[in-house]
Formats: sequence, structure tokens, C-alpha cells
Amino acid sequence: MDMLEKARALGKEIRKTEEYKELERTTGNVQSDPEANRLIEEIQKIQQQLQFSQQSGVQPSQEQIDQFNDAKEKMDASLTIQAYSKARNNFDQLMQNVNSAISEGINPQEEQKE
Repeated sequence: MDMLEKARALGKEIRKTEEYKELERTTGNVQSDPEANRLIEEIQKIQQQLQFSQQSGVQPSQEQIDQFNDAKEKMDASLTIQAYSKARNNFDQLMQNVNSAISEGINPQEEQKE
């Protein structure tokens, strides 16, 4: 089995994990929830504005900061978004573990440290 075939096999194994399945489920829930979508779009828009201001060397206005905080508060109150965020974090942790294992395979000295 060549390297790309092994990578595809790894992808198929990842797809079978509970972390992946939960992420898929919660992503679908977010996509089917108009309010969750609106909140996500709103916070992304505000984040882009804040980043543009910072990159331009301009301090964000208090109004922009308040808008961001209000949107963040609403997102934090959304059970749909909370579930998605938790699933995303769990999946990200799984992928970090996979990447660490790959790094160990590339750099055998990493294996000896454990």
C-alpha cells in the first residue's frame, strides 16, 4: 500500500470516529438553524471589521467592540452553537493527536521521548 492509499485509509478511519460523526451532526444542526447562521455571519462580519481596523493601525471603536461582545454573548447562549463548538474542539483535538502520531512516524526521536 503506498502512502496516498494509507492516507485515504486514515481519512476513512477518521470518518468513523465519534468525534467526526458528532461534528457532522452539529454542523447540520447549525446549517438548519437560521438564527445560528445569522449569529455566525454577524460575528464573522464584525471580526473582519475589527481585523481590518487593526491591520490599518486604527483602534477599533467602542461601538465595534460592543457589537462584537453582544454578538458573542448571543452565540454563547445558543445551545446549537455551543454543541457545534464543543464538537469542533473535540474533532480538532483528535486531529492534533493524529498529526502528533504522524510526526512521531516522521521523527523517530519523538517516540523515544515517551
